[in-house]
Amino acid sequence: MLGWLLVRYRRLRHRRSFTLTFLLGSLLFCIAGNSVTFLYFDGPADPDLTFGDALWYSVISITTIGYGDLSASSVGARVGTVVFIVVLGLSTFTLFFGMLIDLVTELAVRGQFGMAKVHAEDHIIIVNYPGTPRVRQLIDELRSDSAHREREVVVVAEALEKLPFALERVSFVRGSPLQADTYERASIASASLTLVLATSYEDTTSDAIVASSISVINELNSTLHVVAECLDERHRMLFRAVRCNAVVPGMRIIGNLLSQEISDPGVARMIDVITSNREGDTLYSTVVDELPPDDTYCDLAKRLLDRDVNVLCVNRGEESHTQYSQLRPERGDIVIFVAGGRLAWADLRHI
Repeated sequence: MLGWLLVRYRRLRHRRSFTLTFLLGSLLFCIAGNSVTFLYFDGPADPDLTFGDALWYSVISITTIGYGDLSASSVGARVGTVVFIVVLGLSTFTLFFGMLIDLVTELAVRGQFGMAKVHAEDHIIIVNYPGTPRVRQLIDELRSDSAHREREVVVVAEALEKLPFALERVSFVRGSPLQADTYERASIASASLTLVLATSYEDTTSDAIVASSISVINELNSTLHVVAECLDERHRMLFRAVRCNAVVPGMRIIGNLLSQEISDPGVARMIDVITSNREGDTLYSTVVDELPPDDTYCDLAKRLLDRDVNVLCVNRGEESHTQYSQLRPERGDIVIFVAGGRLAWADLRHI
């Protein structure tokens, strides 16, 4: 029995929570013991002395502040002060706050190096780190959008030891994008949006890793809005096997834009402006959730032009319609437009 108790004690001693609890209990015991001793021995000589005064004297003494407004005068009170404050209290106080400071420092370091759990709600998770300029630009764009301005961003990456930049409301979790515990430390259950970027623009296996990461994300939070970056158009089939709200073929879009700019100068500048939240009017989308009486999209677009809202496209299922003179709204359509701010479908209809 004695051996079992010693083993259990050694195990508990190495648990920081147990040690802190034990030291806090010892600290409270010292304060209470000195207060009772002080009141018991010095109380009869000073009828105005209360337990609150004794408690104040004990706390001030154990913190080594010592204002001098109260002091032990009887032999019993002085002995109590020596035992509970000098012998036991000061060492307990020093150990307790020393461990507390170490714990806070360790938590800060763990957070800086991505090993701590991030406590956040309704936040955005960015998975993978293809480069600092890419991730910084993405965060800046998100922060420029009123819908995401106040949301916390959590960057999940395996190759980084710590984020090379410090931004307000941006946290870091280090770990494999294929492991569930990585996303659990990023509080994926309470997140609202996940962007899964390419691992690297030179990595030929990036699309496979991105698709596999989305599969893990779906298992942990099936309601999360997921947007993925696809490097090679030939790999789109990988994303059909997982639930993904949108797949962005970044390299294909860049190639198309470069080719277009050669033939039609100015297109790249226009695309840069309307896809940025930080300059000029911006591209927005809204979902048709209520049908107008008789309007076609063409009628709607004509009215909106007078209010500086330009309807560019209507997405219906997998098809994008840029010519919609005979197209009538249906529930679930996604209307893409350029405007000075985000508008809901009801706002568009009643402008």
